[in-house]
Amino acid sequence: MSQLADFHRAVDATLAAKRLGTPVFVRYLLQSQDKANGVPARLAQIAGTVRDWLSQIPERIYALGAAKNGHVTLLLEFRAGASAHISWSAAPRASVDLTLLGNHGALYHDDRAAHAWEELVLPESKPEPNLLTWIERALSSSRPEV
Repeated sequence: MSQLADFHRAVDATLAAKRLGTPVFVRYLLQSQDKANGVPARLAQIAGTVRDWLSQIPERIYALGAAKNGHVTLLLEFRAGASAHISWSAAPRASVDLTLLGNHGALYHDDRAAHAWEELVLPESKPEPNLLTWIERALSSSRPEV
């Protein structure tokens, strides 16, 4: 089994080595069996991780879709100019597809190809309450939330 936390630590180590330069964009696509009521918490957990990778403060979130329909997309704009696209979709098997762009390089990972024989284990969602509230507000408003 592959642990999502292990994957995140590998990304942390790559960023710490400064091989990519300054991170400026993240596309994080997650497929999982999360129930609709747990999706905002999962998205907040991922948004917190992405925020840490970019080392910037998010200023605006725009959400599209609905967990009950099996797909949600978040667009995040950060204070120093970075941006992120985080998507979740319902699937029978958990997987991650990541693109992280820095000003000197890029990191790509497609879990569906890399671990086709393994099950990706997602940790219990323990998001930051303020990120969770912000994402829930964006999901219900269907407009950018500052």
